[in-house]
Amino acid sequence: MKGISTRIAFAVLISGLLLAGCGSGVKEAKIAFKFEPGQKQQYNNEVKISAQIYDNAGKLTNISNLSYRSKLYEEVISTADSSRARIRLTDIVNSPNPSGSAFAADSITHKWSIECLMGTNGKVLDIYPGDSISPDLLNFYKNYYEQALPVFPEQPVKEGDSWRQTIHLLVRKEGVKKAETEYKVRSFVREGGYDCAVIEYKGNMILPFQGVEKDGSLVVKLERVNTKGVIYFAYREGLIIRQQETYNSQNEGSRTSGGEVKSFKVISERISTTSLVNPGN
Repeated sequence: MKGISTRIAFAVLISGLLLAGCGSGVKEAKIAFKFEPGQKQQYNNEVKISAQIYDNAGKLTNISNLSYRSKLYEEVISTADSSRARIRLTDIVNSPNPSGSAFAADSITHKWSIECLMGTNGKVLDIYPGDSISPDLLNFYKNYYEQALPVFPEQPVKEGDSWRQTIHLLVRKEGVKKAETEYKVRSFVREGGYDCAVIEYKGNMILPFQGVEKDGSLVVKLERVNTKGVIYFAYREGLIIRQQETYNSQNEGSRTSGGEVKSFKVISERISTTSLVNPGN
């Protein structure tokens, strides 16, 4: 999804890192989301993507550079109990600029929503289908969220604490492969008016996909992603203030249409910065 922690999903995805203010003086803190029915947040997302596309003979056929902005809205629809909430995420993407030299004018080119059941520790417990999401994409997002979103420790954390999230996947022709991300609390700082835990992370994801496109083409692909980033988490308010992330991916697969099979490979880098602009109520 257009790869924040996602809770800030997609997102989805490290430009310049600026630490505002000074340390909060906190020695440790409990990292967990806080949910209230009707709670809303708005985030702005800036994304830059560079990609090289190769055909089935391994020949470079295209190089693209893209910059765009999007608005991400997060709403708590309901709370199942004190530890779980149903969340609606809506992403509105502005017109991309093919030259990559500047951000395009504000006009909507794409809008989608997804709902999920999330624990206060950040774990996505379930995803609900929507009118705009096919079953194929729904399965892809379930796999993505399981790997991309941090699940916070149950106990309070202090500076230097770290934890790992490990997923084992059965990959066709390769057997069982491991996707793992390590998270580390770098410091506690005052950021944007909030007392935040600064959480760094680095890892890899394995994202298989098989589905039918609108034109009837069957697409089978496997995306391998190396990811690194930093999250500023306001532990008193229980929400993400800012996230910066870099994705380096290699996407290989095939597209079958009219009995003809064409292979492809895409190597890309995606840099994203997601920032809270409206903490809501």
